[in-house]
Parts: sequence; C-alpha cells; structure tokens
Amino acid sequence: MEKGMHPYRLLFPVLTAALLVGALPAVAEDIRAETVDAASTAAGIVLSGEITGDDSAEYTVSGVAGQILSVDLLSDNGGLYFNIMPKGAAEAMFIGATSGAVADVTLPAAGDYVVQVYLMRSAARRDETAAYTLGIGLAGGDFADGLAGGPDWWRVTGLQEGSMLNIHSGPHTRYPVLIGAANGQLAQNRGCRMTGPHRWCSVRFDGSGQQGWVVGRYLTEAAAPTAPEVPTGGPVGNGVPFDATGEVPCATVAGQPTRPCLFGVVRDGPGNAGVWVALGDGRERALLFEGGVPVSADSPEALSHEKVDDLFTVRFGEERYEIPEAVISGG
Repeated sequence: MEKGMHPYRLLFPVLTAALLVGALPAVAEDIRAETVDAASTAAGIVLSGEITGDDSAEYTVSGVAGQILSVDLLSDNGGLYFNIMPKGAAEAMFIGATSGAVADVTLPAAGDYVVQVYLMRSAARRDETAAYTLGIGLAGGDFADGLAGGPDWWRVTGLQEGSMLNIHSGPHTRYPVLIGAANGQLAQNRGCRMTGPHRWCSVRFDGSGQQGWVVGRYLTEAAAPTAPEVPTGGPVGNGVPFDATGEVPCATVAGQPTRPCLFGVVRDGPGNAGVWVALGDGRERALLFEGGVPVSADSPEALSHEKVDDLFTVRFGEERYEIPEAVISGG
C-alpha cells in the first residue's frame, strides 16, 4: 500500500541467507484457531493474544472478491509476524517477515482467509513469548475518499491553534506517538487505509523525513514542495530526492586541510539520516546516522567520531568530515 520506500535504509542494503532463515516461521506445535465474525470485521476489531515458542494463532475471516482485508500487528517482540493466506492454501498472499506489520490485501475470490500470527524460527527456538494486539478489518474495494491513490502530497490542516497532530508508529491510536505535526506542515502520501471507522494515512514529512501514521481527516491535498537544488558536481545518492543540500568541510588525505565538499541528505526523523558527500571525479562517500550518531559508512576503514557542541567530526582511515547536527535533523 505504501507509495514510497523507506528512504535512508536503502543506504546499505544487506540480505543474507542467515537472515532469511531466521525470518521463517517455526513449525507450529499448538495452533489456537478463532473465527472472526462478519460484523466484527466490517466494523474493525482489535484482538489481543500471546504465543510462546512454536505456537501460533490463526484468525479466519470470510470475504468476497474485491474486498480489502486490512491487518496490522503491534507487539513488543520484534520476532513476531503474521501471514495472510486463503484457507487450506500452501502459499501466503502476504508475508509479514518481508512486507512489514501492516497489510491491505485485495481478496481475489470469495472464501475463507487465514491471518496466522507466529514467531520467526530463531525466536521460537529460544522459546520466547510475545504478547500482541492484532487489528483486522474488511471493507469494500472502492472508497470515496481516495484510499487507493490520492495526491502525492498532503498539508496538515484543521487543528486548533496551538494543537499538534499525533504521528503514530502504526495506523491506530494503540500505536505509540512518535512526534507531533503542526498546521501547514507538508507530508508525502504513502497510502491510506481504513482502520475501523477511521481513515489513516502513512506519511513522510518534508524536511525532517519523519515517517508514521496520522488520522486522514486532518490532511488536505497540497502541491509538492520545491526540491533542494543539487549543484553541478554534487552527490547522486541512492535515487531518493535529498531533503537538503549544501557544503560541509572534508579532507581525504591525512594532514590535509579541510575543503568545502558538496553534500546531500535524506532524513528519517530526528537523529536518523543518510548523508552523501561528493569527493570529486564522480566519487562520493555515504555515511549513515542512527539515533543521533554516525554508525557506518561505505568504507572498509573503521569509523570513529567525536562531537563538540553541535558539530560531528567523523573519521575513517585518512578521511575526515565535519557535519553539523542540523544536517542530520534539519533546522
């Protein structure tokens, strides 16, 4: 359902056989089965449960072709996932381990569909326990409020003076609040869905890169913001438009004084960003910040950093970069 991809995590894509094996569901020993009635799915229902080790829970929903089955999962255990499949089928239509904790699946035919909640194999082998809440809704495929597409950009409107719009980590008030947004802020539309009677939209806010879910009634269509200009000789990045561009001091040889180097940054909320620095001759260096600190770069050399006031000095090998905190979080 999302119209875009998580931007800064495209910086260093890593996919290993070990990760894939760890994400596979365990072979269930105890399956708790429950049928969710049509009235509950039409209104939207939130179910609570807990599973341990190789156990699983299966929720059966009946629907007709063209309806949209909406499911979202919240748990404090990162190894808990859900799959969606036609009842009796060997293959899943939606696999949470690779597609995330929010699903909107258009049903291909009338029949029964199973939402299976399970622990990935590595967590099950450790006999972990996971408590969860599971939202399930079923609605018609055509919505009057533009759930299937909608504008590319939204503007936050309709808030009382001094109020903030809560940005949640998932499409329901039971998900934690990440931060707030004020009237007038612009957000990229990544798709909307119905959770019970309410329309929720997945968004990415301009400038900060903060991503999350907000109640759709506070959003109106807006024009796209002006993208920052990338000067000639600036970095290319990973194809995601930069949130900001400019210059930072850099040096690539030990003992060399710093010089202005062009940069571009893709932000992902406070403290998280990918920064690309152009080194000349078509070369560029990519640095990843998480939690307000630099954590890795596309260099084989060990990374170190220090911070004085609001300025990071990042080093690896003979290279060093001076990056103001405002580059990472905006402002």
